[in-house]
Amino acid sequence: MNLIDLKHIIKHKALECGFAHIGFCEAVETDQQFQSYFDKWINSQNQAYMDYMERNKDKRFDPRKLHEGTKTIISLLYPYEKSDQPDECKIASYAHGKDYHDFLRNKVSPLLEFISGMHPTHKPRFFVDSAPVADRYWAWENGLGFIGKNGFLINPENGSRFFIGHIFTAINFWEYDKTHIEQACGTCTKCIDVCPTNAIDPQKGLNANLCISYHTIESKEPIPQAIAEKNPGWIYGCDICQDVCPYNQKTILPSPELHSTWPGNPTKEEWLAMTEDEFKVKFGGTPMERTGLEKIKGNI
Repeated sequence: MNLIDLKHIIKHKALECGFAHIGFCEAVETDQQFQSYFDKWINSQNQAYMDYMERNKDKRFDPRKLHEGTKTIISLLYPYEKSDQPDECKIASYAHGKDYHDFLRNKVSPLLEFISGMHPTHKPRFFVDSAPVADRYWAWENGLGFIGKNGFLINPENGSRFFIGHIFTAINFWEYDKTHIEQACGTCTKCIDVCPTNAIDPQKGLNANLCISYHTIESKEPIPQAIAEKNPGWIYGCDICQDVCPYNQKTILPSPELHSTWPGNPTKEEWLAMTEDEFKVKFGGTPMERTGLEKIKGNI
Protein backbone atom coordinates (compact mmCIF):
# COMPACT_ATOMS: atom_id res chain seq x y z
CA MET A 1 0.00 0.00 0.00
CA ASN A 2 1.42 3.41 -0.92
CA LEU A 3 1.51 6.17 1.69
CA ILE A 4 -1.08 8.36 -0.03
CA ASP A 5 -3.61 5.53 0.00
CA LEU A 6 -2.72 4.71 3.60
CA LYS A 7 -3.35 8.29 4.66
CA HIS A 8 -6.76 8.27 2.96
CA ILE A 9 -7.69 5.02 4.69
CA ILE A 10 -6.65 6.36 8.10
CA LYS A 11 -8.72 9.51 7.52
CA HIS A 12 -11.73 7.44 6.49
CA LYS A 13 -11.43 5.17 9.53
CA ALA A 14 -11.07 8.22 11.83
CA LEU A 15 -14.30 9.64 10.43
CA GLU A 16 -15.98 6.28 10.99
CA CYS A 17 -14.85 6.48 14.64
CA GLY A 18 -16.67 9.81 14.99
CA PHE A 19 -13.79 12.26 14.64
CA ALA A 20 -14.65 15.32 12.59
CA HIS A 21 -11.24 16.61 11.49
CA ILE A 22 -7.95 14.79 10.95
CA GLY A 23 -4.46 16.03 10.08
CA PHE A 24 -0.94 14.62 9.65
CA CYS A 25 2.38 16.29 10.37
CA GLU A 26 5.99 15.31 10.94
CA ALA A 27 7.01 14.73 14.56
CA VAL A 28 9.73 17.30 15.08
CA GLU A 29 10.60 19.83 17.73
CA THR A 30 8.07 22.64 18.13
CA ASP A 31 9.11 25.96 16.67
CA GLN A 32 10.99 28.57 18.70
CA GLN A 33 8.09 31.00 18.66
CA PHE A 34 5.89 28.51 20.53
CA GLN A 35 8.67 27.65 22.98
CA SER A 36 9.35 31.31 23.75
CA TYR A 37 5.63 32.00 24.18
CA PHE A 38 5.22 29.02 26.50
CA ASP A 39 8.26 29.97 28.60
CA LYS A 40 7.01 33.53 28.90
CA TRP A 41 3.56 32.28 29.93
CA ILE A 42 5.10 30.06 32.64
CA ASN A 43 7.50 32.76 33.87
CA SER A 44 4.54 35.13 34.27
CA GLN A 45 2.89 32.56 36.57
CA ASN A 46 -0.16 32.41 34.32
CA GLN A 47 -0.41 28.67 35.03
CA ALA A 48 -1.37 29.46 38.66
CA TYR A 49 -0.85 26.26 40.70
CA MET A 50 -0.88 23.87 37.74
CA ASP A 51 2.70 22.79 38.45
CA TYR A 52 2.49 19.95 35.93
CA MET A 53 2.65 22.55 33.17
CA GLU A 54 6.20 23.37 34.25
CA ARG A 55 7.45 19.76 34.17
CA ASN A 56 8.71 17.74 31.20
CA LYS A 57 9.17 20.72 28.93
CA ASP A 58 11.66 18.76 26.85
CA LYS A 59 8.92 16.22 26.01
CA ARG A 60 6.33 18.95 25.45
CA PHE A 61 8.66 20.66 22.98
CA ASP A 62 9.84 17.45 21.28
CA PRO A 63 7.27 14.64 20.92
CA ARG A 64 9.95 12.14 19.94
CA LYS A 65 11.16 12.27 23.55
CA LEU A 66 7.69 11.47 24.82
CA HIS A 67 7.22 8.36 22.66
CA GLU A 68 10.41 6.99 21.19
CA GLY A 69 10.33 6.18 17.51
CA THR A 70 7.53 8.60 16.66
CA LYS A 71 7.77 9.94 13.11
CA THR A 72 4.24 11.32 12.59
CA ILE A 73 1.62 13.00 14.72
CA ILE A 74 -1.96 12.43 13.62
CA SER A 75 -4.23 15.02 15.24
CA LEU A 76 -7.95 14.40 15.61
CA LEU A 77 -10.86 16.60 16.70
CA TYR A 78 -13.99 15.10 18.26
CA PRO A 79 -16.97 17.48 18.58
CA TYR A 80 -19.20 18.06 21.57
CA GLU A 81 -22.40 20.08 21.56
CA LYS A 82 -23.40 23.21 23.42
CA SER A 83 -25.63 22.40 26.38
CA ASP A 84 -28.49 24.47 27.77
CA GLN A 85 -27.60 26.08 31.08
CA PRO A 86 -29.76 26.89 34.11
CA ASP A 87 -29.57 30.28 35.81
CA GLU A 88 -27.42 28.85 38.60
CA CYS A 89 -25.13 25.84 39.09
CA LYS A 90 -23.90 25.94 35.49
CA ILE A 91 -21.66 23.15 34.20
CA ALA A 92 -19.40 23.50 31.15
CA SER A 93 -20.83 21.82 28.07
CA TYR A 94 -17.88 19.49 27.54
CA ALA A 95 -18.62 17.85 30.90
CA HIS A 96 -22.25 17.03 30.03
CA GLY A 97 -21.55 13.39 29.36
CA LYS A 98 -18.95 10.68 29.58
CA ASP A 99 -15.38 11.40 30.63
CA TYR A 100 -13.74 12.28 27.33
CA HIS A 101 -10.43 10.61 28.27
CA ASP A 102 -11.98 7.13 28.42
CA PHE A 103 -14.60 7.84 25.75
CA LEU A 104 -12.08 8.89 23.11
CA ARG A 105 -9.68 6.06 23.92
CA ASN A 106 -12.51 3.65 23.19
CA LYS A 107 -13.45 5.53 20.03
CA VAL A 108 -9.93 5.53 18.62
CA SER A 109 -9.21 1.89 19.48
CA PRO A 110 -10.07 0.44 16.01
CA LEU A 111 -7.88 3.06 14.35
CA LEU A 112 -4.94 2.31 16.65
CA GLU A 113 -5.31 -1.38 15.92
CA PHE A 114 -5.19 -0.70 12.18
CA ILE A 115 -2.11 1.53 12.47
CA SER A 116 -0.39 -1.11 14.61
CA GLY A 117 -0.89 -3.59 11.79
CA MET A 118 0.75 -1.21 9.33
CA HIS A 119 3.88 -0.91 11.52
CA PRO A 120 3.96 -3.99 13.76
CA THR A 121 7.38 -3.20 15.27
CA HIS A 122 6.20 0.06 16.88
CA LYS A 123 3.16 0.49 19.09
CA PRO A 124 1.30 3.76 18.38
CA ARG A 125 0.09 5.78 21.34
CA PHE A 126 -2.98 7.96 21.71
CA PHE A 127 -2.84 11.06 23.88
CA VAL A 128 -5.84 13.09 24.97
CA ASP A 129 -5.12 15.81 27.52
CA SER A 130 -3.17 13.38 29.70
CA ALA A 131 0.53 13.91 28.94
CA PRO A 132 2.96 16.77 28.21
CA VAL A 133 1.71 17.24 24.65
CA ALA A 134 1.32 20.69 23.07
CA ASP A 135 -2.24 19.83 22.06
CA ARG A 136 -3.36 23.03 20.39
CA TYR A 137 0.03 23.62 18.78
CA TRP A 138 -0.01 20.24 17.00
CA ALA A 139 -3.63 20.63 15.96
CA TRP A 140 -2.65 24.01 14.47
CA GLU A 141 0.44 22.48 12.87
CA ASN A 142 -1.86 19.89 11.31
CA GLY A 143 -4.08 22.55 9.76
CA LEU A 144 -7.11 21.82 11.93
CA GLY A 145 -7.64 25.40 13.10
CA PHE A 146 -6.06 28.57 14.43
CA ILE A 147 -5.41 29.70 17.99
CA GLY A 148 -8.01 32.30 18.89
CA LYS A 149 -7.62 35.29 21.18
CA ASN A 150 -9.21 33.23 23.96
CA GLY A 151 -6.50 30.58 23.56
CA PHE A 152 -8.81 27.93 22.09
CA LEU A 153 -8.16 26.08 18.86
CA ILE A 154 -10.82 27.37 16.46
CA ASN A 155 -11.77 25.45 13.36
CA PRO A 156 -13.05 27.98 10.79
CA GLU A 157 -15.90 25.67 9.80
CA ASN A 158 -17.02 24.30 13.16
CA GLY A 159 -15.63 26.53 15.93
CA SER A 160 -13.89 25.42 19.11
CA ARG A 161 -16.15 22.85 20.77
CA PHE A 162 -13.82 19.91 20.18
CA PHE A 163 -11.76 17.47 22.19
CA ILE A 164 -8.23 17.23 20.80
CA GLY A 165 -6.42 13.90 20.56
CA HIS A 166 -3.17 12.79 18.93
CA ILE A 167 -1.80 9.50 17.65
CA PHE A 168 1.98 9.16 17.79
CA THR A 169 3.12 6.63 15.17
CA ALA A 170 6.40 5.48 13.63
CA ILE A 171 4.88 5.49 10.14
CA ASN A 172 6.73 8.14 8.14
CA PHE A 173 4.53 9.70 5.46
CA TRP A 174 7.48 11.74 4.13
CA GLU A 175 5.36 14.42 2.49
CA TYR A 176 3.12 16.43 4.79
CA ASP A 177 0.60 19.13 4.05
CA LYS A 178 1.71 22.56 5.20
CA THR A 179 -1.74 23.97 5.82
CA HIS A 180 -1.33 26.36 8.74
CA ILE A 181 -4.44 28.43 9.33
CA GLU A 182 -3.39 31.84 10.55
CA GLN A 183 -5.25 33.61 13.33
CA ALA A 184 -8.57 34.81 11.95
CA CYS A 185 -10.20 36.64 14.84
CA GLY A 186 -9.66 39.94 13.07
CA THR A 187 -10.82 42.90 15.10
CA CYS A 188 -13.30 40.83 17.12
CA THR A 189 -12.80 41.09 20.90
CA LYS A 190 -16.05 39.54 22.10
CA CYS A 191 -14.36 36.86 24.22
CA ILE A 192 -12.11 39.45 25.86
CA ASP A 193 -14.91 41.93 26.49
CA VAL A 194 -17.34 39.39 27.98
CA CYS A 195 -14.97 37.60 30.37
CA PRO A 196 -16.22 38.71 33.81
CA THR A 197 -12.81 38.32 35.48
CA ASN A 198 -10.63 39.77 32.67
CA ALA A 199 -8.71 36.51 32.37
CA ILE A 200 -8.01 36.81 28.63
CA ASP A 201 -5.03 38.77 27.34
CA PRO A 202 -4.42 38.11 23.62
CA GLN A 203 -0.76 39.09 24.00
CA LYS A 204 0.11 37.23 27.21
CA GLY A 205 -2.40 34.38 26.98
CA LEU A 206 -5.01 33.14 29.40
CA ASN A 207 -4.28 33.98 33.04
CA ALA A 208 -5.43 30.95 35.03
CA ASN A 209 -5.25 32.98 38.24
CA LEU A 210 -8.29 34.91 36.99
CA CYS A 211 -10.08 32.09 35.13
CA ILE A 212 -13.39 30.79 36.49
CA SER A 213 -12.81 27.42 34.82
CA TYR A 214 -9.46 26.97 36.56
CA HIS A 215 -10.85 27.88 39.97
CA THR A 216 -13.88 25.60 39.68
CA ILE A 217 -12.01 22.55 38.33
CA GLU A 218 -8.23 22.55 38.77
CA SER A 219 -7.58 24.63 41.85
CA LYS A 220 -7.37 22.86 45.20
CA GLU A 221 -8.02 26.09 47.07
CA PRO A 222 -11.34 27.85 47.80
CA ILE A 223 -12.36 30.28 45.06
CA PRO A 224 -10.98 33.76 45.86
CA GLN A 225 -13.66 36.22 46.85
CA ALA A 226 -12.75 38.57 44.02
CA ILE A 227 -13.39 35.78 41.49
CA ALA A 228 -16.48 34.43 43.23
CA GLU A 229 -18.17 37.84 43.22
CA LYS A 230 -17.85 38.02 39.43
CA ASN A 231 -18.86 34.42 38.71
CA PRO A 232 -22.33 34.32 37.09
CA GLY A 233 -23.28 30.89 38.40
CA TRP A 234 -20.61 28.50 37.09
CA ILE A 235 -19.81 25.63 39.46
CA TYR A 236 -17.76 23.50 37.04
CA GLY A 237 -15.88 25.14 34.21
CA CYS A 238 -17.04 28.12 32.20
CA ASP A 239 -18.22 28.50 28.59
CA ILE A 240 -18.59 32.27 28.39
CA CYS A 241 -15.72 32.99 25.98
CA GLN A 242 -16.76 30.12 23.70
CA ASP A 243 -20.46 30.97 23.72
CA VAL A 244 -19.90 34.46 22.31
CA CYS A 245 -17.39 33.42 19.66
CA PRO A 246 -18.79 34.02 16.15
CA TYR A 247 -17.26 30.73 15.00
CA ASN A 248 -19.35 28.81 17.56
CA GLN A 249 -22.78 29.84 16.33
CA LYS A 250 -23.16 26.74 14.15
CA THR A 251 -24.78 23.68 15.71
CA ILE A 252 -22.51 20.62 15.92
CA LEU A 253 -24.04 17.18 16.37
CA PRO A 254 -21.56 14.69 17.87
CA SER A 255 -22.25 11.04 18.52
CA PRO A 256 -25.28 10.91 20.86
CA GLU A 257 -23.57 8.30 23.02
CA LEU A 258 -21.17 10.95 24.37
CA HIS A 259 -24.04 12.65 26.21
CA SER A 260 -26.23 9.59 26.71
CA THR A 261 -25.57 9.22 30.44
CA TRP A 262 -26.09 12.86 31.45
CA PRO A 263 -28.58 12.99 34.37
CA GLY A 264 -29.36 16.72 34.09
CA ASN A 265 -28.25 19.71 36.17
CA PRO A 266 -29.22 19.51 39.86
CA THR A 267 -30.39 22.66 41.64
CA LYS A 268 -28.29 24.36 44.29
CA GLU A 269 -30.32 22.71 47.04
CA GLU A 270 -29.98 19.29 45.40
CA TRP A 271 -26.24 19.70 45.07
CA LEU A 272 -25.74 20.67 48.69
CA ALA A 273 -27.89 17.78 49.92
CA MET A 274 -26.21 15.22 47.65
CA THR A 275 -24.30 12.32 49.22
CA GLU A 276 -21.12 10.75 47.83
CA ASP A 277 -23.07 7.64 46.83
CA GLU A 278 -25.66 9.72 44.98
CA PHE A 279 -22.87 11.65 43.27
CA LYS A 280 -21.23 8.44 42.05
CA VAL A 281 -24.54 7.15 40.68
CA LYS A 282 -25.36 10.39 38.86
CA PHE A 283 -21.93 11.66 37.80
CA GLY A 284 -19.64 8.65 37.93
CA GLY A 285 -17.91 8.30 34.58
CA THR A 286 -18.20 12.02 33.78
CA PRO A 287 -15.36 14.58 33.98
CA MET A 288 -16.91 15.86 37.20
CA GLU A 289 -15.99 12.66 39.01
CA ARG A 290 -12.32 13.64 38.87
CA THR A 291 -13.01 16.94 40.62
CA GLY A 292 -15.26 15.39 43.26
CA LEU A 293 -18.40 16.34 45.14
CA GLU A 294 -16.61 18.13 47.96
CA LYS A 295 -14.93 20.57 45.56
CA ILE A 296 -18.19 21.19 43.68
CA LYS A 297 -20.07 21.92 46.92
CA GLY A 298 -17.27 24.31 47.85
CA ASN A 299 -17.66 26.08 44.51
CA ILE A 300 -21.38 26.53 45.24
